[in-house]
Amino acid sequence: MGARLRSIAYSAGNLGVSLFFNTTQTWLIFFYVDIVRLDARMVGLAFALAYGVWNAINDPLVGAFSDRTRTRWGRRVPYIALGTPVLLVLFFLVWSPPLGGRPLANPRDWGMLAWFTVVIALFDLANTAVSVPYVSLFPELYPRLRDRTEVSIYRQVAAVIGVALGLAVMPLLRNAIGARAGTLAGWRVAGLVLGIAGAGSLAVSLLGSREPTRAEPKQAMPLLEAFKATLVNRSFITYMVADLMINFIWTWLSAMVPFFCKYVIGASDAQTSVLFAGMLVTAIALYPAWRWVALRLGSRATLALSVSLFVVFLLPVLWVRTLPQAIAMMLLVGTAHSGMTLVREILLGDVIDEDELATGRRREGSYFGVCAFIERLVMVIIGPASSLVLTLSRYDASAATQPGTVSLGIRLGMTVLPFVALAILLAGLKFYPLGKQQVADLRSKLDKLRGGA
Repeated sequence: MGARLRSIAYSAGNLGVSLFFNTTQTWLIFFYVDIVRLDARMVGLAFALAYGVWNAINDPLVGAFSDRTRTRWGRRVPYIALGTPVLLVLFFLVWSPPLGGRPLANPRDWGMLAWFTVVIALFDLANTAVSVPYVSLFPELYPRLRDRTEVSIYRQVAAVIGVALGLAVMPLLRNAIGARAGTLAGWRVAGLVLGIAGAGSLAVSLLGSREPTRAEPKQAMPLLEAFKATLVNRSFITYMVADLMINFIWTWLSAMVPFFCKYVIGASDAQTSVLFAGMLVTAIALYPAWRWVALRLGSRATLALSVSLFVVFLLPVLWVRTLPQAIAMMLLVGTAHSGMTLVREILLGDVIDEDELATGRRREGSYFGVCAFIERLVMVIIGPASSLVLTLSRYDASAATQPGTVSLGIRLGMTVLPFVALAILLAGLKFYPLGKQQVADLRSKLDKLRGGA
């Protein structure tokens, strides 16, 4: 297999990573609040437990253990190969609550709360065990900016397809099946089909995941020392601030769009799919243009520009009233989405390169593990935030129609909170030290350290 085909095969795995992550981010709250009818405050509690407390433990540990793993197949590949089947089963269970074919009669059902919390906690552990080793391969397999931006395009196109499957195809599939077998069966079968697609893409990624051999110290860095070296890294701390805000902005949009479509513009599930599809089409089309921007401005400046545009392009949500208007807005949002997704992980690759100069080790797992925790920590914020917005808006899942305050609350929530997140992101990037020239100097030092390799 040629080098480009290997890169494409490796990149295919991002379809699965994106599909599992974005499908749960977008539909999980909606499914358990609006379909299962579990109380919104209980859903928020489950998110705080599973995506907050639990992730604080499992995400950094999985990353650190993958750094310390030594096998004939490499450090990361065994986690992907063994964890993917488990991930598929748990993803199916997420959409298969034991309801007996009917929504909850009592929204404050503690048994369903326990099911929800345990299943999403186990799912997230499996997702971490696969996705963290997978993304950790990226900066190690592709050390140069030109290669990283090229492969990042492949990976982000795969990710966009994963987003399309999770955001646009999911509602079409569940409605087609649900029309014949019932609403809950539609969600369950859709989860199985999408889970198979995501797991299949991760299996394909193994064809291009040939880990390079590097001369590293035989003795792995002790866990506590590794965590300390990661968490006191100024570049990483400031990057984490930006990464948390990026994930909040995107996750908040994904989580609120189903409510926006249903209760603000009166769109059906099929029309919601069109809305997401418009955003993804422009995102794919503009990846080459954003690569050109990144090579000239550097990754830090490109990230600041693209996220700023993303938030500004959300402003029309305040007055959009029809589906065509919403599609036009999402086309604009897609133009910025491609820029921020292209360079976000490239910035983290620069941080990891800087760490190699300081420690003499490649510690992608430690950094991506902590980042996985940060990204999923967003769900701790999203759960209570969505519960707060819906509660203050007087939303009632059991009501046939919603009061006008629901539409206003959704509109305000979708604009005000992303602007707050953007201000925090720009403040973080101001103190992020790895600009374009600093990255070039860093690359030169690494080349000398490796004898010009």
